[in-house]
Amino acid sequence: MTPLPRDNSATLAHLHGLDRAIAAHAAWLARFNRQLICRETPSGDDLALDSHTRCRFGVWFYAEVYAKPEAPMAEESSIAAIESAHRSMHDIARHLLARQAAGESVPGADYDAFTAVAARFRQLLRRLELDLMERLGAVDSLTGVWNRQAVNLRLAEEIERVQRTHLPCAVCYADLDDFGRCNEQHGQRLGDALLKAVASFFADHLRRYDTIFRIGGEEFLLCLPSTDIIQAGVLIDRLRISLADHPFALEGHTLRITASFGVVALEPIFFIDETLERVERAQLIAKAEGGNQVCVWRDEWEKKDAAD
Repeated sequence: MTPLPRDNSATLAHLHGLDRAIAAHAAWLARFNRQLICRETPSGDDLALDSHTRCRFGVWFYAEVYAKPEAPMAEESSIAAIESAHRSMHDIARHLLARQAAGESVPGADYDAFTAVAARFRQLLRRLELDLMERLGAVDSLTGVWNRQAVNLRLAEEIERVQRTHLPCAVCYADLDDFGRCNEQHGQRLGDALLKAVASFFADHLRRYDTIFRIGGEEFLLCLPSTDIIQAGVLIDRLRISLADHPFALEGHTLRITASFGVVALEPIFFIDETLERVERAQLIAKAEGGNQVCVWRDEWEKKDAAD
């Protein structure tokens, strides 16, 4: 396998190019759906046998990625999967547009096949984005979980999944209680060890498909896919109780820590910054009521101890 590039400037250039290519793909997808729905005359490029090389994404991909195996932006298997999905998507799109141009109806099953491949293609691009961000330093060096740089991209991916599947997703903001006192009493080295241990504790007690971010000194964000607000409240309250009961044996000391948790639903109607503001506000309510609590935010807001 060819080694991945380590130069950050090259990785950043790849990421910027990918961002522009994704935007171009979104524009093509919108135009394709308009042509299909409004029965507009398709372009010659979309009807060509090599249509996958003529769209703006294809022009970028085949010139800057596929044709340069000596400086890959991802593993060969990932690039091959993207190429295959992109080609298949255009093949189906060409078939649908040709039927429409011939005055024939478009079978629902054929359009469903197109949307499935298009969704798969978008998912692969998201994974590539995440891989590039990880190489740029989107992973917290102390705890090994994602850092704040990765939050927007991860949550954008989840919002897209919520819109596509109509499955819920919840977000949790966790702030360790009185963490400053630990640093004061035991020093920063032990405080860092405790942060690392708490991140591992979260990973051990959450599901494999949940995502953990460290977004501040002692602040963590948890993304909980396929989880509605009620389920999230119960899940996070179990986590709260387990954390409070867990003794951390670190460098000859036994430490205990609690956390205040805020929980909100990840709703596509809100911008990501608005979701982060709401979930932090819920956490502050839990903190203001003495800490070691869970505040579930609904509609306006409602404090709910999930243990009740």
